[in-house]
Amino acid sequence: MRKGLTVFIILLVIAIIGFIVTGGPGRKGVKVLGDQEQVKILTVEAIAVNRGNVKQITELNVTFLPYSSVAIIPKVAGTVQEVLVATGEQVKKDQTLFVVDDTQYRLQVKQAEAAYEMAKANLAQVEKGASAEELKQIESTVLQAKASYENAEAEYKRMEELSKKEMISKKQLEAVELQKKIAEANLDAAKARLTAVQKGASEEQLNVLRAQVKQAKTALEMANLQLSYTRVTAPISGVVAQFNVEKGSMAAPSSPAGVILEPSKMKAKAMVPESYINSLKVGERVTLEAKALPKEIFTGTITALSPLADQLTKQFPVEFTVDNSSNLLKSGMFGTAYLTVGEATDLPVVPISTVLFDNEQPYVFVIENGRAQRREISTGLNSGKDVAVLDGLEEGETVISKGQHQVKNGMLVEVK
Repeated sequence: MRKGLTVFIILLVIAIIGFIVTGGPGRKGVKVLGDQEQVKILTVEAIAVNRGNVKQITELNVTFLPYSSVAIIPKVAGTVQEVLVATGEQVKKDQTLFVVDDTQYRLQVKQAEAAYEMAKANLAQVEKGASAEELKQIESTVLQAKASYENAEAEYKRMEELSKKEMISKKQLEAVELQKKIAEANLDAAKARLTAVQKGASEEQLNVLRAQVKQAKTALEMANLQLSYTRVTAPISGVVAQFNVEKGSMAAPSSPAGVILEPSKMKAKAMVPESYINSLKVGERVTLEAKALPKEIFTGTITALSPLADQLTKQFPVEFTVDNSSNLLKSGMFGTAYLTVGEATDLPVVPISTVLFDNEQPYVFVIENGRAQRREISTGLNSGKDVAVLDGLEEGETVISKGQHQVKNGMLVEVK
């Protein structure tokens, strides 16, 4: 019993001595030098100061919107006969989306074709002139009219002699004279018709007929175009959205059937504080993230900077064009844009985590001859990770990067 108690006391004494020598818990990295005097040496991590560039980045909340959207608008009215796509489908430019009943439009084409053929035939007949048979008939008519006129003239002369002898009344002579005039008029008309046929139509008449042909051709082209419009096609390549067409429903130019969204690009809109607006330029590249896609990084450019601040927020609207070739971004998503609002070049650079503050005075611990020396510095732009040092540090110096919160000025340190 006594022997066991003795062993316990010895072990307890050894433990107490060990506790005193090591300094107790919470003093990791402290070494003891010499047998008599205890010297504290703190184990730290350090980095060398390098010269470099620092970009100051600000984060903006953004909303992703369609880069472009074009309405699907039928150009003719009618009942929808067939629907070939649905909302969300990818389509190519000019791909047929749905078909409108084309019965009346086909009838219009047939009527226009008939009118065009008739106009061409009329022009051709006049330009060609009368046929030999028609010309022979007209010449025969002229001969008959001439014979009738000669007979009427001879009769008038005979009756005129009788009138001189007072063998007939004056009215009888006037009646014969009228017959002579009618015969003469018929002969003149027959001769005029023959001359017209022989010479052909006048240029004025031909121009009228040519205009009729041109008008009929235009009407036919328009009828064919209207017929083609019964197949409603995609105005651009993209994704069908807000598509509200069903078989049997009515389509009309006054009622858009949906929209096509271009998926390869997106727009993003944000509001910029006035302190940063003059640091941004149209065409500047930006990096963006979407909250719904935390593992994806998107790139874009600034495409618009408003010169007018919002009346309520006093911030300036900015717009980005974003590459969406992956088709992952969707309209209405929210995200973050990372913009460079300042840049410091060719200055000493250290991680922000190495910098401590005494009130508002920044400082770091520099290792000189194995000891930590407090060094006050002047800082410039920071990227959120690194900070540019305007004064107080030189390239090549060693700054404590881990353990600096436990260090005191002049303390011996050992770099891990």
